[in-house]
Amino acid sequence: MLAETGGRGASLEDVLTKLRYGASRVQLVAMSATVGNLKELAIYLDARLYAGNFRPVQLTECVKVLDKIWEVNLGAHTEEELLQNERLCCFPYSNEQKKIDVDMVGGLVGEVIPDHSCLVFCPTRRNCETLAELICKVLPTQLKQVKNREKVSLYRALVEEGGGSVCPVLRKTLPYGVAYHHSGLLEGEKRLLEEGYLMGTLCCLCCTSTLAAGINLPARRVIIRSPYTGKDLLTKSRYKQMVGRAGRAGLDTSGESILILQHQDLIQFGSLFLSPVESCNSTLADDENRGLTSLLFSSVGLGIAVSLPQLKCVAASSLLALQASTLGVDIDTKVTEIVECLRRQGLMCIKPESDNHNSASSIKLENEGKSHQQCCVECTATTCSLEELLSNDHVLTVSTLGKAAIKGNIDLKLAGRLYKDLCVARENLALNSHLHLLYLVTPYAVVSSVKIIPSIFSTAYLSLGEEEVKVAKLLGITEAIVVKLTLGHYSKKIGEDVLRRFYVALLLHHLWSGMGIWQASELFSVHRGLIQQTLTSATAFASCIYHFCQGRARMLYNAGYHSLRDIASAKPKDLLSSVAHLPHRTAVQIIDSAKMLLIERAETLQGEAEQMLLGLN
Repeated sequence: MLAETGGRGASLEDVLTKLRYGASRVQLVAMSATVGNLKELAIYLDARLYAGNFRPVQLTECVKVLDKIWEVNLGAHTEEELLQNERLCCFPYSNEQKKIDVDMVGGLVGEVIPDHSCLVFCPTRRNCETLAELICKVLPTQLKQVKNREKVSLYRALVEEGGGSVCPVLRKTLPYGVAYHHSGLLEGEKRLLEEGYLMGTLCCLCCTSTLAAGINLPARRVIIRSPYTGKDLLTKSRYKQMVGRAGRAGLDTSGESILILQHQDLIQFGSLFLSPVESCNSTLADDENRGLTSLLFSSVGLGIAVSLPQLKCVAASSLLALQASTLGVDIDTKVTEIVECLRRQGLMCIKPESDNHNSASSIKLENEGKSHQQCCVECTATTCSLEELLSNDHVLTVSTLGKAAIKGNIDLKLAGRLYKDLCVARENLALNSHLHLLYLVTPYAVVSSVKIIPSIFSTAYLSLGEEEVKVAKLLGITEAIVVKLTLGHYSKKIGEDVLRRFYVALLLHHLWSGMGIWQASELFSVHRGLIQQTLTSATAFASCIYHFCQGRARMLYNAGYHSLRDIASAKPKDLLSSVAHLPHRTAVQIIDSAKMLLIERAETLQGEAEQMLLGLN
């Protein structure tokens, strides 16, 4: 997991490095079956290394080309020694079935089910579904009678979970005890299918490679449909994770894996089995040092390291530092550059240790007319070089913006952008519709992977009401821009990221308005599981924004303003003296808003009182 891309590996290394540097009594136990550089990892963790090759259940690894299957000689040193004990697929095929299932995947499944279980790993999500259907066309119809009652119960549970609908593919395959499993399923559907598999109601799952390193779903036979994941060739590590699902201790007495190869794949066959398992490399420097930046910033925020020399010591404790020469990274230079970059972004400040105002609360962020970069208070010795300024006599502190990013768990690269978006929204927020708020809680991370389908964008836009169209105009999106998009052209007047974010916000708006996930899946032409993930991400991001913005409300509460009445009766100068760096205009807006809410509440209560008095008369 340390080597996982996308941020997960960097986050784990971040935690481990800080524990090793700042904690004295922590015991770390690391385990893996698929790591090539164990000694290097042991040095990084300052750990004792234990390695063993014992496997309680024997696993036989095989490859299949055409109708022939060979066992793999795992002790081989050359390609000529790799294959041994040739045999044929013994499942009875009719001539018609051979035309349908050229690679005999259904036959390989049929040899072990229903008495034993089988996992079939596929290169893509779509392939999982089509292969599940294909397998059922080959299997004997007598399988429909096996555990029929349990299958009916599972089907009913899926109907309930899916809001009255079940995927047409699952409707065909479930009677045979076959299903598919990938990220396009709802979380509830995944859970039901996993439970059905573990209980034996389902005996075959067609799944993507992510299942190999995830849930513990064992099998008697593992079939790898192709030596690819998407367009990329399987790595040795991922291959070992897949085949490791076969023959689990306590659940089976033996295990077997079969890798299906085409003639054109035989070139890579030798390298897959003869090459060593890949090394586990640090990802802290990936994506423009995002992981290393997070490590340094959080170390300052937690008080683990508050000077440049200390931060360099933290970085020197990382796996990245151990692999720096191999990965071509100059750690000391990177640390200095990152600290200066964080300082320019207004996320971190430098204060002399003797200064008693070095807390994050003393940093101006919202001075009227200034950006968050300009509002960062710096040491008065601006002529000093960074190396001189960040000696042990000076400490680093996290700015108000940085503190908000930490509390909101906001990516540092996005904190400034989020702050800017919220400032713009504060001046033009449209509350007659939920669409503007939904746009603001649409995660940036989701937007980056979205592909706009112009015809769907146009249909969704044209279905908007008058208030929603006003929201679109506030964002700079007009009907002319949408028409231009349907013709295959992006407007130069508006950024593509804004269009993508609004596109996802339209999906969220349809769901907010009562549209079911199945309907939204058809309308926007995406898997229902991906829609659920978008909902989950938006919910999490909304919580992040709430905590990101929470500082001022907490300051008001701590200053004694515990109710709307307290704020409504206050003078702007009272708020200015109670809340640090609050602009006068914002103070006036807060008081006016509180008064308006109190008036509305009073009018409502007055109306209710009049109704009650009329009832007495």
